[in-house]
Amino acid sequence: MASKLRPVMPVDLFMAAIEGNNNLLIPRLELQHEEPTDQIQVTIEATHSSPQQINTELQSATGFGDTVLHLLVTYGHNVLALKVFQRDRSLLNAQNKISETPLHCAAKVGNWEFMRNLIELYSVIAEDAIKEIDKNGDTPFHVAAKHGHVHVIRKLMEWDPKIAHRVNNEMLCPLYIAIMKNYTRMVKEMLEVDPTLAYIPFSDGMFPVHLAACMGNIELVIHFIKQYPNCAKLLDPRGRNLFHIAAEKNQAKFFTNLFEDTNMGRMIKQMNNATDNEGNASLHIAAMKGHESIMKAIWKKRMCIDAEKIRNNEGLTPFELSTRQLKTNEYIAEEIEWHVAVKGPRFTQGWFDDVMNPESINNTWEITQVLELGSVLITTVTFAAAFTIPGGYNQNNGTPVLGKKYMFRAFILANTFAFMQGFANLLALLWRTGAKFGSRIRFATISFMLATSSMVVAFGLGMYVTLTPICYPIAVLILVITLITGSPVGILCSLLFGPKILRSIHSSLEPKRRWGYFDIVLFTILFLLIFCLALLA
Repeated sequence: MASKLRPVMPVDLFMAAIEGNNNLLIPRLELQHEEPTDQIQVTIEATHSSPQQINTELQSATGFGDTVLHLLVTYGHNVLALKVFQRDRSLLNAQNKISETPLHCAAKVGNWEFMRNLIELYSVIAEDAIKEIDKNGDTPFHVAAKHGHVHVIRKLMEWDPKIAHRVNNEMLCPLYIAIMKNYTRMVKEMLEVDPTLAYIPFSDGMFPVHLAACMGNIELVIHFIKQYPNCAKLLDPRGRNLFHIAAEKNQAKFFTNLFEDTNMGRMIKQMNNATDNEGNASLHIAAMKGHESIMKAIWKKRMCIDAEKIRNNEGLTPFELSTRQLKTNEYIAEEIEWHVAVKGPRFTQGWFDDVMNPESINNTWEITQVLELGSVLITTVTFAAAFTIPGGYNQNNGTPVLGKKYMFRAFILANTFAFMQGFANLLALLWRTGAKFGSRIRFATISFMLATSSMVVAFGLGMYVTLTPICYPIAVLILVITLITGSPVGILCSLLFGPKILRSIHSSLEPKRRWGYFDIVLFTILFLLIFCLALLA
């Protein structure tokens, strides 16, 4: 019902309604106490206002369309509000610009006292007024639910339980609104008054327990399961239970916290392994969505022993779904191949730590760019250092002045090693065919670390041969600092990344040509010996 055009409310009347000014409102509007009857009998005493003026001011409204009754119930002046209603009952159905009646305003601020007086004195009128809707199709009951007024919800349901079943223009009932806003206490109060609400589906086919799981409200889900056990087996139109829905919405805390309740362990395991209309268990759904935290939570709690082996209607296990979802990244695809070759097609701790690590997936290209830039700088600096050698050249024959010095030879060797490692790093990153991208990233990482450490050592050696004739203690100090800084970096990165490179090479070979772990260890040791000898030569 659209709000009708009303006279503009005088400013003094507006202020009196907000402040609850009895001295102005009672004589101005000819308010008096009346016993509730079917027909209103009004006795107008001698005043300065004519009956026509009184009716005009009663029907007046603000620019927003609020009448005196709207304002009185909003600011809690309930005695005056009841007298205004008794003076003109039509004001109870008056609507402002957004189709709100005074009862909507009372529900918005949680003014139960006015509602109670209206229900107790005029129950028939109240029953019709409580069904009025605003522009959103909300009844006052919906409005109270949206604003979290639990006491209003409880009292109204005790008066009329059927009021909780009405839906607004968006087909939302008050219980749906309360769950969406995580008003846990309100939901519990509504279910206590009418337990059947727990088993009535919403317009989208979900049940209240499903929506609570979707919102990640663990307390409410546990309340549903414990107080209304049968609701745990309710399914939405796709055949999904609350575990399927929580997995789809990535509610990781739901799985972590709910699994801790050992009293529900058997039921939780059964529900977690149940399949929907497409044959998917909750682990399947989490794998399809790439929700690593949920997959890890289910796997750690050992509630997926059966679900890990279940094949959906496409014939895929959760692990196979996870690999299909991850293989879009070339770097991760290689990790998957290695994991399957060594551990088999199953989830392990290494799967979640190495393969599904979000940082390794998201930062691959950023790391590549940093490595490329760093390699260019290293090759540029070392190339320049090869021709602007410490001590300069002999003007007679063009040979290095310090060419016969042992430390100068060590400088040349370290600088050359840094240049070659930087150049190899660039080749690995820019080469788009042949070796797999994951192997190239690992190789480039190690090459960059080795090139960096070699360049630091070359810097120290160069400073040593240059400063020795003029300040021997400073030269020695710089050499020691650079050797301590540079050499351990190269050795450490070899120990950390060397086996991973060899492992990748190993996984990419044909089965008949794959090396054993003993060969990998020997190759790694040989790699470290060559590096150390190069620095000490």
